[in-house]
Amino acid sequence: MLLTRRDMLGMVTGALAGTLVNPQTLLGAALVKPLPHPDPRPGITGEHVLSHDQLGKRKDTVYDAYDFARTYPEIFDGIYCICHCDKGKAGHRSLLACYESTQPTGCGTCQEEGEFVGKLAAEGKSLGEIRSAVDKEYG
Repeated sequence: MLLTRRDMLGMVTGALAGTLVNPQTLLGAALVKPLPHPDPRPGITGEHVLSHDQLGKRKDTVYDAYDFARTYPEIFDGIYCICHCDKGKAGHRSLLACYESTQPTGCGTCQEEGEFVGKLAAEGKSLGEIRSAVDKEYG
């Protein structure tokens, strides 16, 4: 079957319109609610992030997340922990505070967010860019 020029243009235009202006994509972007990210504390370091020795035998992914927190403490200190450990007994002010405890060793949410934030920081993303990515991914 041969297509006319008009048929072909109609198909191409329809395909482009569907990919460029997807109402669900636009609506989803408008519904991203920023998380209550804390301001990083001036001069914060990773000195209180637990070491491999303090963690004992763990999976490599757990060590990796702790290493990211130790390497990028100023970023982790400006990120809200999506497991909501700021409430209740833990009282963590930021994702960094989680990594100053053993909480991420048993909290898959902290581990996942730590890996996500750490990889973006390693790519050279700014705190603002990382906050936006966290909001979009988890908010």
